[in-house]
Amino acid sequence: MTASARTDASTAHRGLKLPDLGLLLLMQAVWGGSFVFTKLAMFEIPPLLFVALRFLIVSLLLMRFLRWHPGQMHLVAGISFFTGALHFGLMNTGLAMAEDVAPVAIFVQLGVPFATLLSVFVLHERLGIWRISALIVAFSGVLVVGFDPAVFKYANALVFVAIGAFVMAVGTIFMRQVRGVPVYDMQAWIAIFAWPPLLVASLIFEGDPVPPLLSAGLAGWGGLLFVVLGTSLIGHAAYFYIMQRYEVGLTAPFMLLAPILGAAGGALFLGDVITWRMIVGGAMTLIGVLIITMREGRRRPSAKVSDVAL
Repeated sequence: MTASARTDASTAHRGLKLPDLGLLLLMQAVWGGSFVFTKLAMFEIPPLLFVALRFLIVSLLLMRFLRWHPGQMHLVAGISFFTGALHFGLMNTGLAMAEDVAPVAIFVQLGVPFATLLSVFVLHERLGIWRISALIVAFSGVLVVGFDPAVFKYANALVFVAIGAFVMAVGTIFMRQVRGVPVYDMQAWIAIFAWPPLLVASLIFEGDPVPPLLSAGLAGWGGLLFVVLGTSLIGHAAYFYIMQRYEVGLTAPFMLLAPILGAAGGALFLGDVITWRMIVGGAMTLIGVLIITMREGRRRPSAKVSDVAL
């Protein structure tokens, strides 16, 4: 074991250092803020066009990290298709259609329980009583939110988000099988595979992209800049840095701050209504996700580079 590996291993069994705690909290603030910035941006730029531009810019910025990985590229292509084009296309469409950010932030978390279920059927993993109970709690929480009268009127938006969470879970299954693909390398491939089909979909369903781009202002271009630099580049690099140095059980509770901050940001900056059903159902879902994450963290104590999604 190298000196750096020994350092990382020993760090993983200690508490969070103060600078790393600050980085973890900043990362969650960036991810939570992305819900609000994306929602604001999509008032000016259509959702599919917005995410196509995001991936186009990311692919240009990360082009120098691209490497061909023999024997892994079919997995990289699968990850890129499901976690890039499909996931973000569906999620952004749902976010644009939804009247409130909070339900979207909650439904996105379905990717964790969906991935757990898929791992049973695809990877033949076994579920213990803790993860089964957590799945029940998480999905029950989603039902509580979904049948909120305030939410039910835009239930079609949440269907898009839930399907987006499922396809992200499919991509996660590919991620668990890929080996030796560095984080920015993976993000570059995801972006390159994602933006062309998203741009085609935008042209088909949203029409001519020129008028909205010419009329977009600070909200549209500022939101795009935020998700490219903050979410895609800085946020996921910070995630990889943290997950390589600390046990999942230590960091998992902090990972739930992003949807909470996203919901709070929606209420504060967009005037969203937060009902008691959203709070109770959201808490149930997040508790279920936390339990699943911590239990799986015992089986996979440190994150691989390939575990980092864009």
